[in-house]
Amino acid sequence: MAKIVMCHGVGYTYKHREGMHSDWYRALRSGLVDTGLPPVPDADVAAVYYGNCFRTAGAKGAEVITDELAAVPNYGPMDLDTELELELLRAFAENTEREDAGAKGAVQSLLRRLERSRLLGDVPAKAIIWMIKQVHRYLTEEPLRDAVLARWEGVVTPETRVVVGHSLGSVVAYDALCAHPEWKIDTLITLGSPLGLGAVSSRLRPPLVPGEEARWPGVRRWVNIAALEDPVALIKELAPLFGKDIQDKPVRNGRFAVHSVNRYLTTEEAAKGIADGLGSH
Repeated sequence: MAKIVMCHGVGYTYKHREGMHSDWYRALRSGLVDTGLPPVPDADVAAVYYGNCFRTAGAKGAEVITDELAAVPNYGPMDLDTELELELLRAFAENTEREDAGAKGAVQSLLRRLERSRLLGDVPAKAIIWMIKQVHRYLTEEPLRDAVLARWEGVVTPETRVVVGHSLGSVVAYDALCAHPEWKIDTLITLGSPLGLGAVSSRLRPPLVPGEEARWPGVRRWVNIAALEDPVALIKELAPLFGKDIQDKPVRNGRFAVHSVNRYLTTEEAAKGIADGLGSH
């Protein structure tokens, strides 16, 4: 039974549970070993995989995509057509270098800023729009959200001590933990989390209401790790919003792909947080 449960963010639509588990476990193990901490057995780690919840009804479940970007719809600036999507785009582009005067259109300018910064990796504008639309869908489509949260059933067991959520996965993890106060989770670790964004926190289950105390997700300890360069984790400190007991840990993930889950899992802060939750540190 898994002692550590991990939940992914956007971009896993055409990937699979086994691949996610393998990639995350290698990074997690490397982070522990490099920090001088004992590694955990593969069997102690489980993945909450929900990527295929975002597929269309006609998508082939067993389809293997070798070039995931080729499977992304050919989105353009006009496809960001809701206020929530535009709010997310503006937030993610906040700390990137501004365009020169004369750039065509505000939305196009923001997308170009994110593309040029490479803070989300070497991805084109259509992939950035695709990611934003996945966040939008999770926050606004209740049947989809229910399907995503149902993926936690049977993964979390009485032996589970640590939950790790990356990016949108941190939002999913928060929703899941709040929905299951009977779970005896010791530590929640959020990596590159957008939970501090008003567009996200106002749509949680339960929502964060200004002036009211936020719902604590029923854990002994919450460690929030945010790279200073990460545009998704625009709000680096969650303690002022969700409670003073959150341990906010700033890190540096390098100039490019700062939102990468592998970069986060190999930090000393993540390794020590996981080891402490397991009682081995």
